[in-house]
Amino acid sequence: MRRTRFLLLAGVSLLAVNASESQAQTVMRPITLDPITVTTTKTAQPVDEVPANVDVITKEQIDLRNPAKLDDLLRELPGVDMQGGPRRVSQDVNIRGFGGQRVVTTLDGARQNFDAGHKGRFFLDPDLLREVEVVRGSNSALHGSGAIGGVVSMETKDASDFLAGGETFGFRAKYGFSTVNNEPYYSAGAFARVGDKVDVVGNFSFRDSGTLKQGGGRELANSAEELTDVFLKTQIRPLENYRLSFTYIDFNEEGRQPNNADSQPNTTDNPIVDRKTKNNTLALNYSFSAPNSDLINPTFKLYRNTLDVDENRVVPATPARLDTTHLETWGFDLYNTTYLDFAGMRHALTYGAEHFNNEQEGFRNGAVRQPYPSAEGKVTGYYLQDEIDITKTFTLTLGIRYDTYGGSASSVSSRSIDESKVSPRLGANWRALPWLDVYGSYGYGFRAPALTELYVAGSHLGPQNLFIPNPNLRPEKTKNAEAGARLKFDNVWQAQDSVRVKAGVFHTKAEDFIDTVVTITNPATLAGSTTNVNIPKAEVTGFEAELRYDMSRAFAQVGYARIRGENETTGRPLDSIPADKLTTVFGGRVPDYNLVFGLRSEFVAEQDRVSGTPFVPGTATATPATSGYAIHGVFLSWSPSPDWAKGLRVDAGVDNIFDKTYRRHFASLYEEGRDFRFAVTYTKGF
Repeated sequence: MRRTRFLLLAGVSLLAVNASESQAQTVMRPITLDPITVTTTKTAQPVDEVPANVDVITKEQIDLRNPAKLDDLLRELPGVDMQGGPRRVSQDVNIRGFGGQRVVTTLDGARQNFDAGHKGRFFLDPDLLREVEVVRGSNSALHGSGAIGGVVSMETKDASDFLAGGETFGFRAKYGFSTVNNEPYYSAGAFARVGDKVDVVGNFSFRDSGTLKQGGGRELANSAEELTDVFLKTQIRPLENYRLSFTYIDFNEEGRQPNNADSQPNTTDNPIVDRKTKNNTLALNYSFSAPNSDLINPTFKLYRNTLDVDENRVVPATPARLDTTHLETWGFDLYNTTYLDFAGMRHALTYGAEHFNNEQEGFRNGAVRQPYPSAEGKVTGYYLQDEIDITKTFTLTLGIRYDTYGGSASSVSSRSIDESKVSPRLGANWRALPWLDVYGSYGYGFRAPALTELYVAGSHLGPQNLFIPNPNLRPEKTKNAEAGARLKFDNVWQAQDSVRVKAGVFHTKAEDFIDTVVTITNPATLAGSTTNVNIPKAEVTGFEAELRYDMSRAFAQVGYARIRGENETTGRPLDSIPADKLTTVFGGRVPDYNLVFGLRSEFVAEQDRVSGTPFVPGTATATPATSGYAIHGVFLSWSPSPDWAKGLRVDAGVDNIFDKTYRRHFASLYEEGRDFRFAVTYTKGF
């Protein structure tokens, strides 16, 4: 607590010092507009006017972070954590204690639905992202199954992110290096604009990662990998109000790693494998805005995402084992927004239909693989939302969605499921004062059981511990209430500075929460059984707060989250709840030299609120307690100003400066140690 108070005081002190600068600056920072969110309501809204807790990570923030993985972009957000350990292939996101398939994840509108034990689902080069939106809390009224923890929506860059006004084509080359895994990064791309109708960008990137070093200098064996990413995006505007975009991403990863990449290998249930991962994403997005009508503003998203994983066991070498995994997801989202005036109030009425279909296959040496059975699942939803401007300062948002979902797996169980669910949501935002917004919301969420949860069979932990399929799993359901306030001040201590503060509380009641129960009858052999069951009732509550300050020569950001969760059936804590976390970013600018620099810190408390002790005979296993830690990093970005260096950019930094040995609550492996990073980028337009 003393440390938290000290950091907050230090942040306020720094802001006060910045405020004492002269009001007359030779070079002023351009006015930064508040980010716009589309994910929250499917209509473009400033983030400080929607009844939800939303963060938008902009292109400038992404470029300044020089990301090597998505974790680099999300870890500073309160209430958002990564799970799965330091290996890229096992990382996934956790929002407010809900992880994996409890968070809807999209890339240019394409759902990323891969679900397999101990594996992640982020297959992309984060350097190609132009924006990431993170919406916290249940929002199934718009996003359907899975949106009980929140939504992570990622959008890739297009040609306009590289071409200045008047330029029609160009190229970009980037080289970077990371010392924590001796990883060089190569990226090369080209982009062009044909009049004002067509633009296209293509890029190829490659990472060659060596053995990763954890805190304290220890090496994480079997962590090397090679990654390639081919990216193509085209945008067509045949008429002024039409927009058609096409995205193609081909991602490949190869490495020798444990079968369960989030843990250490062993010869019984976690052998070392030669893994090849191939992810292919195709996304088509179309939108139209009628110039003389508020009635027609359609958006259509169509996508297909395929994932293939080949795992050839090498240690132990016998018996020979080749596992192949295939998942194909295709779907669409079609909706229209109609603006109309009724009873003296302005309405933005959004209505649409969404469908996605998952088909998975798993084989072991050519035969059906029970831990990843061949199965099919589908979800279809119809939704309606009305954003009503009751007055100029009060907006009410009403939403409702009806979903049907089904699943089947003939190789494991003859029972198919066919269920439906209604998800309403109510939200309100009130501009009480020109500088103060107050918001509140209440929404239902649900998640249809994943195919692997329903039909998984075979061995777990070892040959004497067997999965028991449970096709009778019910969908997870949540009721989420939250309220918060946002403060907005401009030109506070000097011209064009800004202060943004937001804080909120939430209370989530969950029913039929799906959990994996491992029963051990013999600790020596791990004999027993593993099955997925519904926890009747669970509760998650929390508090989140953020402070941002921006001015011409300095900026600061402070975020804090405190979350608690309880299994109301047993009275024990939920193991999926993150530790209390405080993050800070303090930075400065030297506008005359196009120089940006700063210090990042992350302070995480001890997490000893766990459900029990691992491997007690006859009881469920539990996540071990986690010690608290503090890690720090510095960063610098420089764009030389002389004409001969135009287009050149240098990024450098050090993560985990003090080489701290630490483990996140959602991981069994220690995280990365001290990492010196740098990158040189050259962009040229003609």
